[in-house]
Parts: sequence; structure tokens; C-alpha cells
Amino acid sequence: MNSITITLRNRRQLDRLENKWLSPFAAKSDAGASTRLRHEKEHPYRTAFQRDRDRIIHSRAFRRLKHKRQIFLTTFGDHYRTRLTHTIEVSQLSRTMARTLGLNEDLVEAIALAHDIGHTPFGHIGEVVLHRIMAGKDHLDGVIHLGDMGGFKHNYQSVRIVDSLETKYSFDGLNLTAPVREGILKHTRLRRQDVLLPGFCYDGLNYDLDDAVTLEGQIVAICDEIAQRTHDLEDGIRAQYVDLDQVRQLALIKKIEEIKGSFLSSESDGFVYRNRLIRKLVDLLVTDVLRQTIKNLRQFYKREQRYSFFDRRIVWFSDQLDPLQVELDQFIMKRIIKTAIRDRDDHHSEEVIRNLFKSYFQNPNLVPSYRLEKCMSKDEISLVYDQQAAAENRVHEQLRRDGRFARAVCDYIAGMTDHYAELKYREFSAKSVQELEAMRGDDDRVIT
Repeated sequence: MNSITITLRNRRQLDRLENKWLSPFAAKSDAGASTRLRHEKEHPYRTAFQRDRDRIIHSRAFRRLKHKRQIFLTTFGDHYRTRLTHTIEVSQLSRTMARTLGLNEDLVEAIALAHDIGHTPFGHIGEVVLHRIMAGKDHLDGVIHLGDMGGFKHNYQSVRIVDSLETKYSFDGLNLTAPVREGILKHTRLRRQDVLLPGFCYDGLNYDLDDAVTLEGQIVAICDEIAQRTHDLEDGIRAQYVDLDQVRQLALIKKIEEIKGSFLSSESDGFVYRNRLIRKLVDLLVTDVLRQTIKNLRQFYKREQRYSFFDRRIVWFSDQLDPLQVELDQFIMKRIIKTAIRDRDDHHSEEVIRNLFKSYFQNPNLVPSYRLEKCMSKDEISLVYDQQAAAENRVHEQLRRDGRFARAVCDYIAGMTDHYAELKYREFSAKSVQELEAMRGDDDRVIT
């Protein structure tokens, strides 16, 4: 038997393998390594994008996704998607698409795993409520009068978390590479007019362009759409918000039956139907995007004669399938998401977010010290928790006139899981004003 040599592959060897085996259009880890906001010595046997992915997985914000709502409450049932399972599905689809196109799987995985870590408790309604407050449109019944403080959007918040809010290292944030940060920001639409965050770091984000300049970033954006379309439909069928006859009237479903055959016959068992439908739907959408992307890429290279910096959308559906997936999206919004909003009582979720914000804003002593560090000195923070000093020096009154404090409160609430937000809401509701003033904010760093 011939002898074999077994050695460890170091980072430089892995970088060389990327350059050898990946498509010329792929983003390379060796180039990404130099784009961190703070210079760091690179790891001996992990590429830059592997390291980004690992930092995201080990972050608190990532772990909290398991207790954050996608569409249905996390207590609605064991088999409905949460933010975490949605994130895993986006990651899986993105890696499949990247491998098929010869692109960088580590990069798409890092972007996919972090794209939703900025989501609030209670899904979309939490984001809406926080945006109204931070945009100066909701004064919380006369409690806050600071005007427009920059608004709120979960993709911007995701970038803020990886840039500065996550606390795990000797520096603020996770210090990720620019391609990962840009992909996180641009997985959904930018809100240039509505979201103007003080101190937000735009370095490396190509903010003047709507889409990521890497194909990997664009892949995550489209896979986020595909994952939402397919799993929202599946969850809606399971919850009996729509029946199979309604689903079969959609042009996209008719197309699947036409292409794939009669496996979706009306005599099929409903459970089998649903499973087969979702599998075929995912396959159809992903395949269409892959084929159209190749066409778009060929046109781009023919016109631009370059392998990188894609300053226009390359990864998208074909002209034939795009209107069909739009119809599916509208169907899901009308028949599933809006029904879920009605059934899950979003008025209660709105009340929870608003009351938490009022409680923390009126009682800065309830906010953990590590969150106050973003807007105060250590000496000032110590006075916040000293009842007598706070009263004499009017520390609390000063904070309530400071937009940075309002942002700290927003960050704290945005990081909460559904369960924790409900817990604090019930706790505060049971306390008197005097009891709230005497409390001290949790400082176990459960919430980032």
C-alpha cells in the first residue's frame, strides 16, 4: 500500500485552494481579511470568512433567535418556524446556490447566519413600534419628546450588533469583514430616508448601491425571499389559514404541476401533498435563479470585462417566473401573514414594547450598566443606581433629554426574546412607581 502524507492545512493553503477552485467571480477570503474595521492578526488555520461565521454562531444575539417569532408565536406549536430555523433554512439554500455557482460558501453562510440577528421580539410588529418611537412619531403618551432620533430597521440593527453592540472580545462588536457586513445590511431593502442612525459605520458597505457588490451577498438576499415564500406557505397550510384548493389556484403551483407531473393530484393525502409541494417549490425557485444568474453573469462580464464589484443586481428570478413568485408573495401576505397578525393579537405585542420603553425611559436604573456604557461615563453610571444621588443631581432627568439614552433603551429592548420581553412586562406591571425606582437593571449580560 502506498504511503500517504497527513498534514494540517493552514490558512494560506486554504486561501490558495479558494483561488484555485472557486469561480473567478467568487469573493476570496484573502481579500476580505484586510477589510475589518480594526486590524487583527488572522487565524492560523481558519480563513477570514470562516472566522466571521464562527464569531456569529458564538454570539449571544445569534442564540436568542431561537426564541424570536417568525410569523407564529414561539408557543403556537413545535413545528412552526422561529427566527433561528428560518436563518438555518436561508443558510442551507445559500450554501447550495453558492456551491453550484462555484462561489464562496463560507461567505454566504456567515451573511445568512447573521442577517436577522437585529430583529426585535414579536417579529415585524416589534420593528414597527420601535421605528415609530425612534423616528419621533410615537411620544409614548407624552413620556418622550426628543424628535426624530434616526428610526429603526432590523438590517441596520444587525450591522450595529456585529459592529459594536455584541460584547465578547477585547473590542466592541465582532469586527467582521466588509463583505459580510454589506451582505447583512443589504439582505433586505435599504431605508436611506427613514433610517439615519447616529454613529452608524458605513465603511465598506457601498451604501450608494442597493444590492451587495458580491454575488454571495446577493445570493443570501434572494434565498431569504425563497425561504420566506416557501416556509410561510407551509406553515400557513399547517395552521389551516389556507386550504389546498386555494393554493392550487396559484399560477406558480400550476406551473409546478405542469413541470413535475401529477404527484399533486387532488386525491393526494394532505400531509404528503404539503411536503411534496414545498420541496418542488423550493427546487423550482432555486433552479430558476441559478439559470437566470448564469445568463446575467455572462451579460455582465461581456459588458464590463471584470470578475468583481457587481454594481447591479445579478442574482434574481427570470422574467417568466418573477411575476409568479410575486403573486405567491401577495397571496401569503393576504391569506397567511395578515390572518396571523389578527389571530396572535399584535395589539398586545405593541403594548408590551411601548410599556417596556416607557418603563426603561422613565426609570434609567432599570437599564443594565453595560448598556448605559454606550452613552455615559462610569462615574455617571454609578449615580444612576444611587437613589439619593440620582434625585439630587437630576441624573435621570438629564438622561431623558439625551437621544443616546433613548437609543440605548431601544437597543436593549430590540435584543430581547419574546419570552424575556413578556417576562419583564409582567414584572414591571406588578410593581409600583416606588418599587421601579428602587430596582436595579439586570446586569448578567443575557441581553446584548
